[in-house]
Amino acid sequence: AMPSTADQAKLDADAAFKAGEYQNAVDFYTTAITENAKNGTNPKHVLLSNRSACFAKLNQWDKALDDAKNCIIANSSFAKGFSRKGAALHGKGDYAGAAQAYQRALDLEANNEVFKKGLEAAKAAQGSGGARSSAPPSSSSSYRPSSTPFASSSSSSASSAKFPLYLDVFILLAQIFAVVHAIMFVFTSDPHQSRFLFLRAAAAACVSYFLTAVGRHGVPSMGTFSVMYKAFRGTATQADTKGILAFAQDDNTHYIFYCPILLSCNPSLVLLMPIVLSSALTASQRGKRLCERLPAAQKLSAMTFDKIAAREAQLKAMCGNAEVLILIMMIIELFTPRRNLLFLILYFQLIRVRMLINPESKAAWAGAAAKVDSVFLHARSPPMVQSMYRKARDFIGRQMNPMPQS
Repeated sequence: AMPSTADQAKLDADAAFKAGEYQNAVDFYTTAITENAKNGTNPKHVLLSNRSACFAKLNQWDKALDDAKNCIIANSSFAKGFSRKGAALHGKGDYAGAAQAYQRALDLEANNEVFKKGLEAAKAAQGSGGARSSAPPSSSSSYRPSSTPFASSSSSSASSAKFPLYLDVFILLAQIFAVVHAIMFVFTSDPHQSRFLFLRAAAAACVSYFLTAVGRHGVPSMGTFSVMYKAFRGTATQADTKGILAFAQDDNTHYIFYCPILLSCNPSLVLLMPIVLSSALTASQRGKRLCERLPAAQKLSAMTFDKIAAREAQLKAMCGNAEVLILIMMIIELFTPRRNLLFLILYFQLIRVRMLINPESKAAWAGAAAKVDSVFLHARSPPMVQSMYRKARDFIGRQMNPMPQS
């Protein structure tokens, strides 16, 4: 018998992973997960575990952690789920959390050498303050990324090198600065002061995103710009772009692009929502990690950072919803004197990318589409309206997702 759609996607994903085509593997695993409930035979927790490994290979630690958590929810006795969680937390710099996750995996499989090595690596990084650490191990191969056209001053790879304490503190201060100025913006009535606070919040957030991206991926070398030039000309091969793929898919890179285009906008709290929410979340995670180094600061962390970090899923969902709200608002403003066509064009291009690779953005747009469908495709809606709406929806869908369907 021919394998089902879900099972075939899983086979394709396995092959792509072995070939080192991790983004393709992510796409195939996503299809397998989506279709598995209909016609698949693979356990959901296995698919989530495998996709988590792919995200880890791409250094997309937040997404790797999300899949690991969902894997554990699907099957709490699956040891590898905790191993995936440990690897993702290690990649994010949460060594204490990584050690706990690996220990939980060892509780389920006491003789697993990969889990033992993961626990040892997490404890070693925790003991050294995380200034220099190897990448977390995987059950199939090391999570250490392949060589990239990014230069780093460290002897370890740029993606796996951890932030020095001073850089972590500086980024945390920049994120807090951005959030505080956004709050001050809300309570300021003077137009000139409002714009000043708006721009300072955007600038501080941009600095924190840039430093985080450089800390994760290293300083771009001349080879990076050469590959980017080839990509713009359409002459880059898959091997050329493989090195900068993780950088291009990093949320920090997207926000580095978003913050400067805010300079062309009229100040608005809605425009600040994505960077405020993401800054608050990452600041809480970074602050929690820094407090773990100082026993005296544990109480402060429990009162502030821990509570915010515990709402990670809600904050990410709110961030995705804010992206939808911004696009709707900018389209409506086309019919007002506040119109900003330049921002709308640039933002639309950013959203196309976000929809392809960010789970929260996908979920937010799917939710918005479902609500609009319920209005225009209602049983009482005239057939002509339904037909026109379907055509418009299909056209917008093609614009938002330019990737060819296989």
